[in-house]
Amino acid sequence: MQIDFIERKGYVLTRSTLKCLSLVASINPALGCMHQCAYCYARGYSIYPGDGKVLVYGNMPEKLKKELSTRRKLPAYVFFSSTCDVIQPIPQVLRITYELMNILLGYGIGINLLTKGRIPLKFLELFDQYKKLVHVQIGITTLDRDIQKKIEPFAATPQERLLNIKRLRAIGIVPEAKLDPLIPGVTDTESNLNILFKVLQGLGVNSTGINYLFLRPKIKKNLCEALRNTPFLQRILGHYKNAISLNLRAEQSRVTALSVEYRKRAYENISRWAKDFGIHAYVCGCKNPDITEEPLCGENWGRHFEKSFEQKALLKEGV
Repeated sequence: MQIDFIERKGYVLTRSTLKCLSLVASINPALGCMHQCAYCYARGYSIYPGDGKVLVYGNMPEKLKKELSTRRKLPAYVFFSSTCDVIQPIPQVLRITYELMNILLGYGIGINLLTKGRIPLKFLELFDQYKKLVHVQIGITTLDRDIQKKIEPFAATPQERLLNIKRLRAIGIVPEAKLDPLIPGVTDTESNLNILFKVLQGLGVNSTGINYLFLRPKIKKNLCEALRNTPFLQRILGHYKNAISLNLRAEQSRVTALSVEYRKRAYENISRWAKDFGIHAYVCGCKNPDITEEPLCGENWGRHFEKSFEQKALLKEGV
């Protein structure tokens, strides 16, 4: 793995390029991710440095301090961009991420992050000091290690992610599970999800966002390479024979998505299974605009922070 430091030229806090997060200040401490998930959309971006390479913005903490000190209004919370996992096990990424979070929390600004990595104890100690300002989503779709290591080869194991939840609960933070992306015929089955929901219930998780895998040419290529020697690949591709072209609310691009009928029926089933375990499952409106208009990510996350009204004031002044 090649790790290089680069300089951040523009603002540290920016408007997200995702339409559903256009009213949310976001921050991205690095480009690239060592997890190399087969379904990762960011691996197809033009700014992606390539597999096996991560670029870290080494000057971000100092720039953030300066940026915050000159603002009349501060954001209610900041979204740590999912174009790379900010908890990926690279010391340089973890150091910069920790410094950025420490600065933001010190200013009373909430943080939202989604991770499929193992959260270090140092971060948990920080979160413990600012628990009301921290919202964490744990990405997990299966407890089957054989499946997980095929689609997420270098991410934390399912057991490590469950440990994240247990440790967060121990300090008073109730994380949300993120079932995204569900893979048809592989991770969306009743047997797979009932096992997962039962364990999540035991850990006190009561909410989960659900969304299905969508395909772009690069995602399909990576998926085929990762699963070519498994029984999963043809099963997955078979579900996309009746796929549709969909314009995501989350982005300004079109993707190949499962049919509306398949997703509607599956989401209803998954929501019912989750409810049996006391878990509220909601469909991601950002990635399913042909099914639902809510909740959008920005609106959903904003409910976790008391000062969400200040976010609009920040954006009126320019992020």
